Amino acid sequence: MTRFERLNTKILDAHKNGNINILVDIYFMLGNEELKKSAIKSGCFLLTQAFVYALEAGDCRAQEIRQILISYGREE
Repeated sequence: MTRFERLNTKILDAHKNGNINILVDIYFMLGNEELKKSAIKSGCFLLTQAFVYALEAGDCRAQEIRQILISYGREE
């Protein structure tokens, strides 16, 4: 099973089980990986997903994610 398939399975399972923290983990990780590769659009898209789920879950990482998005001009 490829990394993509494993992550996809984790995302689907998290949705099915209502485990929003896992969604924050995955999207936050993937978003940061994209930014490290200078893939700004996809990185910010994934971080936006992480931000929305973090807000929904009351996750303390929401503020950190928001600051990253602000630094890329995506959240003002």
